[in-house]
Amino acid sequence: MSKLARGLAAGMVVSLALVGCSSAGNNKDKDHNKLGVVATTTQICDYVKNIDADINLTCLLAPNASAHEHEMTREQMDALSKADLLLKNGIDLEHFLDNAVTSSGFAGTTVDTSEGVSIAKWPFPPEEGESQPEFTHDPHIWTSPRNAKTQVENIGKALEKADPDHAAEYKKRVDGYVAKLVDLDKWISDSLASVPETERILFTSHDAFGYFSRDYNVKFIGAALSDFNAQQDATADHINSAAAQVRESGAKVLFAENSNSSRSIEAVAKAAGVKIGGELYGDSLGPDVTYIQSIVHNVETLVEGWGGKLAEKPASLS
Repeated sequence: MSKLARGLAAGMVVSLALVGCSSAGNNKDKDHNKLGVVATTTQICDYVKNIDADINLTCLLAPNASAHEHEMTREQMDALSKADLLLKNGIDLEHFLDNAVTSSGFAGTTVDTSEGVSIAKWPFPPEEGESQPEFTHDPHIWTSPRNAKTQVENIGKALEKADPDHAAEYKKRVDGYVAKLVDLDKWISDSLASVPETERILFTSHDAFGYFSRDYNVKFIGAALSDFNAQQDATADHINSAAAQVRESGAKVLFAENSNSSRSIEAVAKAAGVKIGGELYGDSLGPDVTYIQSIVHNVETLVEGWGGKLAEKPASLS
């Protein structure tokens, strides 16, 4: 992701950061003795809502905004100062927390939801003009439901420990949600089985889909467009270079990503003579979109673009 793209995403986050979340004015609900929880990503916020829809939750990142960069608002700092739990993705994603935790006086428990996930090294080289890659390891663990299952279980354990009086309720809800994620995992595998592995080539405008690709035998070529996807004036050389990569990869369809501009990838598709298969949820969920809905949408978009046939969707995913 380019510095420009991160900057645009950060601006969007500042203006929308509290959309869909509870008020940050008083994180501790004294009337119901609810835990005060601050969660970083839209995916983690949705996990929490599935475990306890009434919990006193503050979400830091906004729908359709990149998770790579964020500026804390005054309301968010206040919520963090009063929170019992801080739930983060980890893997060096949330750099903004380093100063925020200290400055806010946060005295609660930080939960790294990536604990137990098999973390992959960052496979892409540095962006143009940079000496080091953006990451050492890939933080986009949520793109695979198998990792989401681990994240949800980690959150459940943290809630049980912080609020032992309601531990049985948390566990029951976690078990129910995990069962849905297991159904989702099987449905993905069954649906992708309709597409030959040689044709599962994922070429996108962003580099977020490594774990999904690893778990479901997809060839992922994601970063070739990411260093200029937010530029309105991507040069002909940029476009032609990316188009050559598309032709070399054998991809027949390209996919955009919801937190990035689709302008350049559309130009690349035209230059390469391939079609656009739709937009995927990557860094962020959309407004009023759940985690499960986002993954279902992604798989439907991919399978349709690749010419496969979706497996029958279990009732738990409806």
